[in-house]
Formats: sequence, structure tokens, C-alpha cells
Amino acid sequence: MSTILRGLQFYPGKTIIHKLDPRVKLVISLLLMATAMMYIEVTIITIIVVTEAVLAIIAKVFSRWARTVYGAAPLIIFVFIANFLFKLSMPGQSINLQSIYEALQLAYRLVAFLASFSIFFLTTTPEELGMALTKMKVPYMYTFAFISAIRFTPILAEELQSIVDAQKSRGLELEKGNIISRLRRYIPILVPLMVNVLRRSYELAEAIEVKCFGAKKNRTYLRELKMKLKDWTALSISVTLFILAVYIRYFSKIVIP
Repeated sequence: MSTILRGLQFYPGKTIIHKLDPRVKLVISLLLMATAMMYIEVTIITIIVVTEAVLAIIAKVFSRWARTVYGAAPLIIFVFIANFLFKLSMPGQSINLQSIYEALQLAYRLVAFLASFSIFFLTTTPEELGMALTKMKVPYMYTFAFISAIRFTPILAEELQSIVDAQKSRGLELEKGNIISRLRRYIPILVPLMVNVLRRSYELAEAIEVKCFGAKKNRTYLRELKMKLKDWTALSISVTLFILAVYIRYFSKIVIP
């Protein structure tokens, strides 16, 4: 889990991907995800994943992007097993290569989902994301809550790992026993974690109250977002490719393996 969260943290850089308008990067990520939702064919999903890998290489965050995909391996395996068992539960179904292949397709598509947003978060600061959502007319109260969650989630993941290490050094064994006993052993971990969460929430509430959060409806920013030529170019190319993908999927007679 910590590997996935590190793959969703901003990594500073001066590449062309970092310098794109955050709204453009958000649209590109959404279009990649929408394309992956339209197609289940391995060929198209592979093209999407390769495209995401190329973007990660251009942004010089490929290793972190790859670790995100690697860290999601347990979730991907779970999706594969769940879909495979679901298909076997259907009347007239049996274990064969077709059922395994279909379950693999759905699990593979999850890779495209995770990878698309990993690039976005790796190259976009929380402040830029907040400005992008505000410019898209999202109420700032919701934007602030979302940005705060993004900021604190990696911190809480690190605290969780520290608590686990501390409890293990005191003799707590999490890997032994049945499921019920394992769940009980997590109580000494969850209690201090919840205490830290409440403490941070209280500190955050005091900080924003001192700064008169919400006193004015019209907010100003140190840096305003302005679409430049490179932003319009990237947006035009992305939308054109997405329209092409929609046409091939729903209107053409091209058979995709």
C-alpha cells in the first residue's frame, strides 16, 4: 500500500509534462481511463499502458510510475481471481482458457486505470490540482477537503508503517494465527493511528480557523492558470485520439484482437 501511495505523490521536475496546465493533465488522464473503459481487448489496453509509460519516461518519473503498478499487484491479482471465480459460478461455465483470458483482461484493464492517474499525481502539485478544480467551478470547500486528503494520506501511511515497526519490535506478531486472531492483533496498531488522525484533524481545524478560512467567497491566487500553446496542442491531440478511439469502437467495422 505504501508503494502505491508513494506513486501518487508529487515528484518535482521541469519536464514538459510537469509544465502542462493541470486541467489538461486531468483531462488526459480521464480520457485514458475512459478509453480503457470502452475497450477490453488486450491490444488496446497494451497501447494505453505503453502510452502512459512513454508519458512517464518524458516526465522522468518512470521508476516511481512502475513502482505504483508493481505495488498494485495484490489488488490486480485479487481482481483476476474474483472475476475468474464469478465466471465459474455462472451456469454452464467450466475452467478453460477463455474464462482465464477474460478474467485476465479485466485485471489488465485495472493497470491502465491506476497508471493513468499515477502520472497525473506524480507531475501535479496539490496546489495546482486545487486551482484546476476551482477553475472548473468545483466548490472550494470540497476542493480543500480533497486536497487535504491527498496531502495527509501519504503521511498517515508512513505513520502506519512506523507504528507497525514499533509494535513488532515490542513482540507483536501479525503473521501468525487465524484470521480472527490476526485482526485482534491490529487493534494496538489502529488505536494509535486513529489518535494521530484525530490529532492532525484538530490541528488542521485550528489552523484554518485562525486564518479565517471561508471568510471571503472570491479567492485570489499567487499564480493564475492560463492555457498556453503547448496546453492547447496537447489537449487537441488527446481529444482527437479519443474521438478516433470512440469511432473505431462504436462505428467502424475494424476487428480488434
